[in-house]
Amino acid sequence: MLDGQREPGETGGPSVSGRPVDKADGLFGRLTAYREDVFRVCLGFSRDAAEAEDLCRDVFLKAFGRGETLRSLEGARIWLLRIARTTCLDWIRFNSRRPTISLEALPRGIATTETMGAQAADCVHPPGENLQARRETALARVKSAAADLPRRQREVFILREYGGLSYEEIAHTLKIKLGTVMSRLNRARKAVVAAVRQASEESHE
Repeated sequence: MLDGQREPGETGGPSVSGRPVDKADGLFGRLTAYREDVFRVCLGFSRDAAEAEDLCRDVFLKAFGRGETLRSLEGARIWLLRIARTTCLDWIRFNSRRPTISLEALPRGIATTETMGAQAADCVHPPGENLQARRETALARVKSAAADLPRRQREVFILREYGGLSYEEIAHTLKIKLGTVMSRLNRARKAVVAAVRQASEESHE
């Protein structure tokens, strides 16, 4: 048999440059490299660090079981985050409760949400000696406001601000137009900032 030919009945995995690839030939390493992205998306939907860990585990179990549906390793990130989104939406359907989390449970490095919280806090109160405390409070309010967004806006917001997906990747993941992504994200950001600002003003009346 010539090199590169398959035995009868042999199946190939995802491909790179047209070459069949086994899970052991790179799928495991490629997917686990996106674990932080998956966790952040799960945390954005669940708002609970422990639940996010469980959801993250479920996502990877599903992904490894569906490896044959991945056409190429280059598209692994979008494919994996699409599984994460579906898993989280299924979890939401079966869980009516909305748990709260402590600030310590939130992952750091979510630049845009932290910036939004800081800007909202600074708009209501000028910087001072309690600036950091106010920003931590504002960040928690950002998380709460995001959870109250309409479902379609919340999905785009989470995939962008938690998952770090580009507009094009979000459009690919949700199978919507790029303009729709931009519109939903713009409305979501405005709603979050307005909600944080209102909560801050009310707490100091």
